[in-house]
Amino acid sequence: MQTVTLSEGDKPYTVTACVVLCGKDIAVVIGGGEASHIGAAALASPRPSLKNTAEISASASVLCRLGHKDDLPAREAALRLASKFNTNVAVTAGLHIDDADSDDIAKLQHNFQQILEAIEAWLLTIDI
Repeated sequence: MQTVTLSEGDKPYTVTACVVLCGKDIAVVIGGGEASHIGAAALASPRPSLKNTAEISASASVLCRLGHKDDLPAREAALRLASKFNTNVAVTAGLHIDDADSDDIAKLQHNFQQILEAIEAWLLTIDI
């Protein structure tokens, strides 16, 4: 197994990801803000696109903890990585800032997108 830890952004908006290659499958733990945690988990598997069977898409199943909103980033990351790398992907996500306003959420979302790009860049350097 190969593992890397990546971070994007400044405190308290830092988003960190631990990426583990399990054979050809990918496991990712994403946390950030003031309190990393497991708010949701998503498992995605690649499949032919429904619009164009020559392209790869993905389907995902998601579990979310009661009262958490981490299902959307977990699902987005799992689907994006599964379709791009044509492999099974498990993602847990937990991003939290106390009493977050829309500006706080926008900063976390920006760093979340940055961490996804960093994950993809690292995976492109690995032979999976």
